[in-house]
Amino acid sequence: MHVLRRLLQAVDEGDTCVLATVAGVIGSAPRKAGTRLLVSARGLRVGTVGGGEVEAAALANAAEMLAGHDQARTLEIPTNCGGVVALMLETFGPPRRLLVVGAGHVGAALARAAARSGYRVTLAAPERPAPSADAPPVECVAAADPALLEAWEGPERTHVVVATGDAGADGSWAVAALERPFASVGVVGSHNKAAAIRRTAAAAGVAAERVAALRCPVGLDLGAVTPEEIAVAILAELIRLDRVGEVPEPWRRASRA
Repeated sequence: MHVLRRLLQAVDEGDTCVLATVAGVIGSAPRKAGTRLLVSARGLRVGTVGGGEVEAAALANAAEMLAGHDQARTLEIPTNCGGVVALMLETFGPPRRLLVVGAGHVGAALARAAARSGYRVTLAAPERPAPSADAPPVECVAAADPALLEAWEGPERTHVVVATGDAGADGSWAVAALERPFASVGVVGSHNKAAAIRRTAAAAGVAAERVAALRCPVGLDLGAVTPEEIAVAILAELIRLDRVGEVPEPWRRASRA
C-alpha cells in the first residue's frame, strides 16, 4: 500500500510514473506476485520487484515508457533462480489538460467533447462562459488577454486551442502560448492566418522550433464542416499527439481559405 500511496501523491503533484507489478511467478523467483516498483519522471523510486535481472528489466522498460507514449507493457523475464516472472507495467500521470480560448460555437463544442474524453478543460473568453449543463465539468474563466498564460501551472501538460473568431486576438493568444512550453498550440483558421502568426512570433523572438510547431489549421482532415465536426477533428488530433506523439502531415486539416 505504501507504493500505491506514493503513486497517488506523485500524480497529484504533477509527476508521471510507471508502476511495475509482479503479476505472476512460475518456479523460483526473488519476489512474490503483487510486489511493486514505482519509478517516476522526476526520479522517484519506491519499492522493488526483486533486484537483479528482473529489476533491471523493469527499470529499463520504465525509462522507455516515460520517454515515449506507451501506456502499458507486459514482460516475461527468466530469472537466475530458474523461474519466470511476469511483470505488468502501467503509466500513470496527471490529467491531460486543454485550454480553449474562445467560447463561440467551435470553442464550446470542443470544450464539451474534450471533457467527455477525459481532458481537464478550461474554457476562456472575455466574458466568463456559462457552464454547459449537458456535459462533464468545464472550468469557465473570464480572460480578455493572454496574461492568463503567464502563471499557467504545468504548461508542458496543457494543449492550447485558440478559436476567438478575431484574427488579431487569435494571433496575440497564439504567440503568447508559443512563448511558453505548452504541449501544443493550435489555432482555428487558415494557412494565411498561420503564416501571419508565424511572422509575428518570429519577430517577437520566439524560437524557430516553437514557431514551426504551430498547428493552424488545427485538427485532422476529416472533411469537418459543422462546429461539432470541427471539434471532433481537433480532439482527434490532440489524442493522437498524446498517445503517439506525432501526426502525419497528410492527416492535417486542410485550409478553406
